[in-house]
Amino acid sequence: MKCGVAVWNWLVPPRTLTDFVPELLSEGFEAISVQPRQVFGLDEPELADLNALLDEHQTPVTVHAAAGAFTEDLMQGLLERLGARFHAVTFDGIRSWAPVGMRWNAGRMVETLLMVERLGAGVGVRYGIEDFPIDAVAMEEFGEDLQPVLGNERWGMLVDIGHLNLRRHDAEYFGRLSVEENIERLPTTVHEVHVHDNPGDRDMHMPLGTGTLDFRAAAAGLRSIGFDGISTIEVCPSLHGRRPEEVWETRAESLNLWREAWGG
Repeated sequence: MKCGVAVWNWLVPPRTLTDFVPELLSEGFEAISVQPRQVFGLDEPELADLNALLDEHQTPVTVHAAAGAFTEDLMQGLLERLGARFHAVTFDGIRSWAPVGMRWNAGRMVETLLMVERLGAGVGVRYGIEDFPIDAVAMEEFGEDLQPVLGNERWGMLVDIGHLNLRRHDAEYFGRLSVEENIERLPTTVHEVHVHDNPGDRDMHMPLGTGTLDFRAAAAGLRSIGFDGISTIEVCPSLHGRRPEEVWETRAESLNLWREAWGG
């Protein structure tokens, strides 16, 4: 497992990835997670400097984006800019109202996944949807839509353990299971984990240890399923009423707590 950080929560203009990544590396992060705009916002010299730094430290890059807005041009541009450093892309899923309530649009999401599969094959880019499919019930429900990616080792999912905490507080279906059991029921490979905390009723992306998430149990559950991907610290100061410059230290503090938990 490598530990990374979601840079979009901390990258305050006029700073760019080029001058921010060395700071993250000095804090002990081994990977970075970006949104496309952070990569496309670099000019050619800045991009060359960033890629040289990533190569020097063997730092993989994951990309997080919205499935419904992720185009072939975006994917091709990221491949051209990042090359083999581009480890995985994961997506916020697409959902819409149906007579039975809010429902995943699995068919539309799979279209995006198949595009990534095709364009990213040369460098082995992994791909998946955040928190989908969440268990065997969801896999069965959406199995026909997911058929084109089933069995492909590059397909998997991103699991957000902060969202897991919200589900356990908000829905009896998930709440009657322990944190470990929720994780053990995941039906496909986990490529990436988003790591943050909350009080159970709001998605505040707080530092680890400041909410109600049993992150040690989450680490144990991930170890039990053989997780060996990238854990991305996704603390977001603005979602809990802070400015990034006020709480820089919470990045590394959360990283250290997660590593301690992972050590068992």
